[in-house]
Amino acid sequence: MYASRTLVLPLALFAFVVPGVAQERPAPGPGVLPFVSVDAPVFALTHVTLVNGTGTPALADQTVVVRGTILTAIGASGSVPIPEGARVLDLSGHTLLPGLIDLHEHTWFGGVRQSTQMESGPLLYLSMGVTTAMTAGSQFPYHELNQKRAIDAGLMPGPRMHVTGPYLTSGPPRQSANRIVQTPEEVRRIVSYWADEGATWFKFLGAGTTDLLAAAIEVAHTRGLRVTGHLCSITFSEAARLGIDALQHGYITNSDYVPGKVPGECPPENMRIQSDVDVESPEVRRNIADLVAMGAPVVSTLGVYETFTPSRARLDTRAMAMLRPDTRAEVESNHANLAASGLIVPERLLQKMMRWERMFVEAGGLLGAGSDPWGTGFLPGFGNLRNVELLVEAGFTFEQAIRITTLNGARILGEDAERGSITVGKRADLVVVRGDARADPASLYEVVTVFKDGLGFDSARLRSAVEGTIGPS
Repeated sequence: MYASRTLVLPLALFAFVVPGVAQERPAPGPGVLPFVSVDAPVFALTHVTLVNGTGTPALADQTVVVRGTILTAIGASGSVPIPEGARVLDLSGHTLLPGLIDLHEHTWFGGVRQSTQMESGPLLYLSMGVTTAMTAGSQFPYHELNQKRAIDAGLMPGPRMHVTGPYLTSGPPRQSANRIVQTPEEVRRIVSYWADEGATWFKFLGAGTTDLLAAAIEVAHTRGLRVTGHLCSITFSEAARLGIDALQHGYITNSDYVPGKVPGECPPENMRIQSDVDVESPEVRRNIADLVAMGAPVVSTLGVYETFTPSRARLDTRAMAMLRPDTRAEVESNHANLAASGLIVPERLLQKMMRWERMFVEAGGLLGAGSDPWGTGFLPGFGNLRNVELLVEAGFTFEQAIRITTLNGARILGEDAERGSITVGKRADLVVVRGDARADPASLYEVVTVFKDGLGFDSARLRSAVEGTIGPS
């Protein structure tokens, strides 16, 4: 659970400094340099409101010092020594957040007539503060692996990427972009192959049996890799007992609550039944307690499901500007005809999803977040920030919502020693937002600068490069 106010307030009286800590950062390459606004070996961000990612209350008028790639000093402005020669950025009137760490991302745009690779998807993620992203299933895994390598080599801007292999599912042979598997031996071979190719996560989608999922988890864990799932035929409790590393989407995909659930089968009425389940019932609470006891993390994706709720769905004109004109027209048509689509999320179901996530965290569960970009107009970056707004609507404090999409994400990835919070000694992954994001979460979208490993990117330049590019050419 989150640290109490009484434990953290005294810390605001002191500056935390680790002198001499530094890690050199390579010079930005020619594909990255046009987007860089801050490139200094040492710099200080002063007079900023700090939301540090731990869930504790924000602190006003703070100074953060970065040397190379590392956070070396944090404290009240005036109490933190600013190194001689450091570049100083006065951030009065701004909020500083950790870089977002999101666990259900894609660099392909689905839900439209022709699913397509997003060549500029990584720029859009980074522009809105996502510095680490796990691609939860891929239709184009080689495309994503090559993007990751280009980003790591400094050839293009983008978040630090964890690439998932192709979607794994089961059932009879059919036309599909997913890898249809039938036996544990087949699963072991596929996971081993994609692990050799560079995938670090694997995802089951919808159909499958526990023996197939167990085989994937066995091989992945042997190699230090991880498995996630958008489940249905396998329940959350079954997957948790097998040791799954992240359960995607939360309540809406947990078929534990379907009466008469047949093992290995996805109930066709799963979501309709979820709408009528008493989420406060003892049975649901026991299920949540079991998931927490088994240590199964959950990934919240409230934002994308909101786009299937006719009473709430809205198109963000800023996000729509990122689409190619013909793709934008198709998305607008999808939105206008939402009521006739095959997937509708009633308002009462969305509210139950929110309540379930609060109950999960209150019970001690580890909740992360991801956007799941889709052809309803839910786009990288913009969608990640909408998730924060919806977590606040669900009843989390702003600081808790930021923790869910930063430090908790780092914990699920096993990277919380290096990133996820603004803490001395960690990597300088930071997001500068114009305004007071605590008082007005909508100001989250006013991203000015995004630092990844201490290199500052101009958010407006990144978005400008993406504008009008997403969609089939």
